[in-house]
Order: sequence, then C-alpha cells, then structure tokens
Amino acid sequence: MLNDRTHNTSVEETVRREIDSVLLNDDGASSYSLDDPLLAAGLNSLLLAQLLLQLETALGIDPFAGDRSITDIRTVGELIAAYDEAIRTAPTGV
Repeated sequence: MLNDRTHNTSVEETVRREIDSVLLNDDGASSYSLDDPLLAAGLNSLLLAQLLLQLETALGIDPFAGDRSITDIRTVGELIAAYDEAIRTAPTGV
C-alpha cells in the first residue's frame, strides 16, 4: 500500500500529466505552479470539463459527485487536493 506522501505524489503526477494532455504540452514542460489559478494555467471551461473526464478515467473517482463543487476549486493545488482527499476517503472495495 502507498504511504500518504507517495500516494499524494502519484495523484499530483497524474493530475499534472492530464493537465498537460488537455493543454497539448507534449514535452511535459508545465508552465504553471500549484498556486496558479486554473484559468491562468490555461484551463478554460471546455478544457476543464475535458480534464475532469480524463481524471475520472485515470484516477477512478469523481470528487465532485457529492457535496463538493468544481466551482469551489480555484487553483491547480486545490484540484490535486480534491482528488487526493476523495481517493483517501473513498470506501475500500468499490
């Protein structure tokens, strides 16, 4: 089983990879930081919708299916944290 640090790094790597994918950053050179607003990272509403679909496929979870709303997420770091929390708190065996 992954420890919290390894697990969080894995989620962060997946989110960054999928952001780069929707932004067509094929070289993997991300030009955004965790503190950047999603829009400043280059994610308009259409790209964000595509990103959320890709993340649900890649991570197997939708952190916005319950009480949390995507409109509460402002930065890349908050997006990563939302997925990390959803994975950590998901019931096992689902």
